[in-house]
Amino acid sequence: MCRKVESNVTNEKRIVVLGAGISGLSVAWRLQELGFQTEICEAEDHIGGLAGTGRPDEGKYCLDFGPHFFITQKEEIVERITDLVADEVVSFERSAQLHVQDRFLDYPLSAKNVLLNFPPGDAIASVATFLWAQLMQGAQRTLGSDVHRPHFGEWAAANFGSHLAKVFFRPYTEGFWKLPCEQLSPEILPTSTRLNFMKSLRMMLLRKVSGQAQSLTERELVLPLRYPTRGYGMIAEEIAERVLNMGGVIRRNAKVSEVQARADGGYVVAANQNGQAVELETDYVVSTIPTPDLVDMMFPAAPASVRQSAKKLGYLALIVLYAVTSKRDLLDTSYVYYLGRPYHRLAEMDKFCDTLCPPGENMLAVEFSCHHGDDLWKMSGQELFELSLPHLEQDGILSRKHATKLFLLRAAHAYPIRYYGFREHLDNVLEYVQAQPNLNVLGRTGEYRYIDSDQCMERAFALAEQIADTLQT
Repeated sequence: MCRKVESNVTNEKRIVVLGAGISGLSVAWRLQELGFQTEICEAEDHIGGLAGTGRPDEGKYCLDFGPHFFITQKEEIVERITDLVADEVVSFERSAQLHVQDRFLDYPLSAKNVLLNFPPGDAIASVATFLWAQLMQGAQRTLGSDVHRPHFGEWAAANFGSHLAKVFFRPYTEGFWKLPCEQLSPEILPTSTRLNFMKSLRMMLLRKVSGQAQSLTERELVLPLRYPTRGYGMIAEEIAERVLNMGGVIRRNAKVSEVQARADGGYVVAANQNGQAVELETDYVVSTIPTPDLVDMMFPAAPASVRQSAKKLGYLALIVLYAVTSKRDLLDTSYVYYLGRPYHRLAEMDKFCDTLCPPGENMLAVEFSCHHGDDLWKMSGQELFELSLPHLEQDGILSRKHATKLFLLRAAHAYPIRYYGFREHLDNVLEYVQAQPNLNVLGRTGEYRYIDSDQCMERAFALAEQIADTLQT
């Protein structure tokens, strides 16, 4: 447990936060500014969650959970991040590609790239089936047809056309999520990906529709991207320092086992910290941990229907293998998404910042998606390297003799899986949890939403204001 003696706490109300990722740290930061006492319970020995940075070899290497960068148009968020790491941030333009059928395409996928880089037959089939799908959708809307709720495979064919769904969206989706499309909801695909392809095709075939807002992906293409010079986790680490300096408490290695409701609307949070039982009395609980885990911890127990719905929610795991090398310019771009490889993304960290490892060295981040406990999850770093090496050598990226060190990061709850029919179960769980007094869920894992760190911070600050209003009335 870490403390700082200086405190600005002016309110006797206490808030316990479950999880020290970017959401948990941000809500505690703002609550401390508002004069409340916060205490964070983090199950791991490090903070930041997916926005954290591992620092092996006495901090010589800075390892993110895949390539991150910071982008936002929200003035408050920009000001806060600037205040945190102003002198230790580099800016660059986004550069990413997709590797499909031995060709490199734009990321996100654009209509122009499909037309210019796919074989002529594939390009013509992609556009023709896309236009046919749009025509059929228009006819269904006009006739008011009663269309059943589609799974992802059906939805991709109806929205992007059957050919592009077959050659790209279905294989990439099934490769990444490690599940057949029939088990997945259309909501697994980020809105920005849908908008970018459809809008770019309309712009080419018709005219640009005025008044359309830019998607997040489009903003990434025109706005500067920011990256801290000692890894993305610098942001979380600086926020943690602010929390501590204002009298907040961060308990590492504190695994919460129970969240017990009190008759007065408060809670008792039971945890095990480094083998010692801890009980924290609190007026309010903010949970950023996986919501199915929170449901299991609640006492009195949630209704059976809620517990059953919670079991229908799951998360995709992430493994990041870092290969240290003296080679430069491993990739032509910052990172590349792959189809038909055991990994789904490669990133060259030197293209983000050249201070993430000792001088003269570079790192290749090799990302694998998997399910917690499966064969891929159980592999060692060396085994994952051996699995990847034939493809890395074949593509001329990295050979065995050029990899001098290997590091490994694992995250069991990286991406909420939006199974086919998940919405009913999620609504059932969230309605119950949010009906409890003085209890809120927050963040990617807590809210079961795919959101970026700037959005996490924005939502955390808004929740802090809401909590302050609640506890002061």
